[in-house]
Amino acid sequence: MIIELQNVKGISHLRFEIPNTGLWLLTGVNGSGKTSLLAALYRIGNGRAFQDHFKTTAGQDRLDTFKDSAVTYHLNGEKVTYRYGGSRWRPKPSTNSVLLNDFPYESVVFVGADASRVEPFADEITPRYTRPVDDEVKSFLYNVLQHDKWNNLVYVNTRRGRGSEAYLVPYRSGRANHYYSEKNFSLGELCVLKLAKQLHDIAEGSLVLIDEIEMALHPQAQVRLLSKLKDIADEKQLTVIFSTHSSTLIKHVRRQNIIFLYENDQGSVDTKTNAYPAEVLGELAFDEEMNNDFIFFVEDEEAKLLLEQLCDIYTEERPGIRPAYSIVPIGGYVQVMEMLERASQIIPPHVKRYAFLDADVLEEALPEARRTGNQAVLDLYSRVRRNVSSLPCTPEVGVVEMFQRFSDDNQHRDLQFVFSGNRTRLDQHVTSPEYVNIHADNPRKVAKNKLNSVVNYATQNSGADPSSIRRKIYRKYCDELYVTGRGPLLGLLGPMFNT
Repeated sequence: MIIELQNVKGISHLRFEIPNTGLWLLTGVNGSGKTSLLAALYRIGNGRAFQDHFKTTAGQDRLDTFKDSAVTYHLNGEKVTYRYGGSRWRPKPSTNSVLLNDFPYESVVFVGADASRVEPFADEITPRYTRPVDDEVKSFLYNVLQHDKWNNLVYVNTRRGRGSEAYLVPYRSGRANHYYSEKNFSLGELCVLKLAKQLHDIAEGSLVLIDEIEMALHPQAQVRLLSKLKDIADEKQLTVIFSTHSSTLIKHVRRQNIIFLYENDQGSVDTKTNAYPAEVLGELAFDEEMNNDFIFFVEDEEAKLLLEQLCDIYTEERPGIRPAYSIVPIGGYVQVMEMLERASQIIPPHVKRYAFLDADVLEEALPEARRTGNQAVLDLYSRVRRNVSSLPCTPEVGVVEMFQRFSDDNQHRDLQFVFSGNRTRLDQHVTSPEYVNIHADNPRKVAKNKLNSVVNYATQNSGADPSSIRRKIYRKYCDELYVTGRGPLLGLLGPMFNT
């Protein structure tokens, strides 16, 4: 299922593959096409989507004409293209207009960033015959907005027919019940209320489109909203696509579910999936990094944990040094170097920027690039190498080699850790058949699987969270690495922190 936009509101070309069921975050800079794309998706289930979202000006031949604009829908090898012909958007071939009916959605709902999303009920409200609100709607509001008042939410019908409900929050004054109507709800409360009602009524297997989901919501409420949306999407097998610029939401969505729109060198809009949040935020603003003295780009979370421990040891050895820094996972080593190069356009000059690559990059990946003549990678490395350093190991490999060394030398005491107050004997696990018999097609994958096995074992035996377990293991690795002296560590980090 693919949608293509051509010459729509400044977008020369955008090709978008509609994802499967689940919760999907759509982001990009202003003008990258997020709202236009959502409107095109909405046309699958609403014949007025183009008229409502691509506004034309009647009687004008050069104003809002959408001349040369086209939206094409591809499904199972068939396609239909809509173009604006001066009075309405016409399908070509016209016989394929029924193709939109074949998209696998029970319904399509659009929650726009407009007045209809947030306006309170306009009719006169009389709280004479109040009715209880469905428990699912109240639960949604309570979970997102975290206030008991939503457990008492009621509604009244202002007239007959659907869509006549006005919502009230009761409270006691003296011996009588009084009410606050939705006319006195905050903007954020209204947004969540209306979304809760729409999701409650929606059919299973529907497509839900939400523009600027974070509108008027506190960051903590955004995260809670995200969690509830995921639960409902899973329960009802919905495809939920929401647009946002919120760094909070971008950081809390699985990166496999981030869809990033960006303009390529040819002026078209490309989509990138599975992007690391830091890469996306770098394109959008990177605003929270502006207060740091240093930013270190690394490949993944394991590298971040290792570098955190190295920086902690460095500052412990030099107590007068207290630099403010962030460590940002980006992706593969090429993406890390690309981000390092691009960061000068995003981050102010006073924030110093460096990259730390896993040891196997300098030992294996770059030599392989030289052997195969991958000049693009070599040129990129040449441009940024002054600000590139190598971690002392490939994180998972270094830790697993430490486990093996302790085991071979019968240093069982060094494989005993205290997590959350509980002593956990990792030596019992790293000598077990479950651990020893872990195999994979390359050494790094073996090490990754073995480390995951150790962390799972420690989690089950101590109740500690996996991140704190990994952090303590990497600290042990760093202490062992520099047990004979901190000189190499000071040599690694000193030139950066002293700039």
